[in-house]
Amino acid sequence: MENKEVKVVLKPGHEVILKSDAPDIGALVSAIVQIRDQFDPSELRVECEHDGFDKASFKEIIIEATSAFIDEIRLDKAAYDAAIAALQDTPKASS
Repeated sequence: MENKEVKVVLKPGHEVILKSDAPDIGALVSAIVQIRDQFDPSELRVECEHDGFDKASFKEIIIEATSAFIDEIRLDKAAYDAAIAALQDTPKASS
């Protein structure tokens, strides 16, 4: 099978090349985490020279997965911040 590349541009300057035979999902996740506060689905582009590749569908999948992932990061951070605040408000036990 011929190896094909798919370029995912999350925003200008933040792109990841995925290979069809062994996509580096870790690199994609790292790039998403780096831009999580600036992610704009309208900036996302998918580029692939292979005619049989459905760029539009893949773009929609990436947008949905990225948006859900970023939402989860925000929820986790909110829960973390709430837990830290609760711990800081707890009176310290005296010995």
